[in-house]
Amino acid sequence: MAKIEIENVSVSYFLRKQGDLKKTTERGAVGAEVLIGRRYLEVAALKDISLSIREGDRVGLVGLNGSGKSTLLKLCAGALGHQSGRVTIEGRVSPQFALGSGLKPRLTGRQNAELKCLYLGVPQRSIARHVDEVKELSGLGGYFELPLHSYSAGMRSRLVMALLRLVRGEILIMDEWINAVDPSLHATVGGLQTQLINRAKILVLASHSRRVLEEWVDRLIWLDQGRIRADGSIESVYAEYQQWLDIRAGKTPPVGA
Repeated sequence: MAKIEIENVSVSYFLRKQGDLKKTTERGAVGAEVLIGRRYLEVAALKDISLSIREGDRVGLVGLNGSGKSTLLKLCAGALGHQSGRVTIEGRVSPQFALGSGLKPRLTGRQNAELKCLYLGVPQRSIARHVDEVKELSGLGGYFELPLHSYSAGMRSRLVMALLRLVRGEILIMDEWINAVDPSLHATVGGLQTQLINRAKILVLASHSRRVLEEWVDRLIWLDQGRIRADGSIESVYAEYQQWLDIRAGKTPPVGA
């Protein structure tokens, strides 16, 4: 049974003091609160977060830049320490923060695909078959046997997108997902994305796009300055979030004004 339990968790990042400290603590439109300690500056990314995600849940995260979305994703993936509280994760986690991370420019497309197989835990006996699937899906032909540094940006993107074929996991963690995709790969990548999400027992996805959220999640969490401001259906939470954005932009008068 896959699950994520987060109980009263706070996460901070620490930086050495430098520059004008009074200006450092000035609040802007985005970003977590910055606190001045005795020796370090503390960036309070998450503050006393409690959250329960169970098998079958499809959870989306919204919030301004610096609201804590990426930090919460890393926490759900078990990839981040915390200063207080408790985190319990049951199930195999597949974090997709940057699918192209770890690729080696001096290695060929094939060698990079083999390394990605090992990293993702593909059984040794299945690696050759999966690598051939990546080659066919990428459409790189002979370039698949050449070093990555010889690729154009578009060719590298093709390899990265084709590596979706290798992703497995009960708990799928996704940050902003795929933006620009080669039009000739768009339908294929969309199909791989659908398979990937449908296979997962839990999905946690951060996105600024309402269309993406409505397509893939049924529960929405709104983060604001490191705290959960709302947690509920995508319709109700996104409406509240959008109204708040409109008020900030001066498009809608505050309630009671």
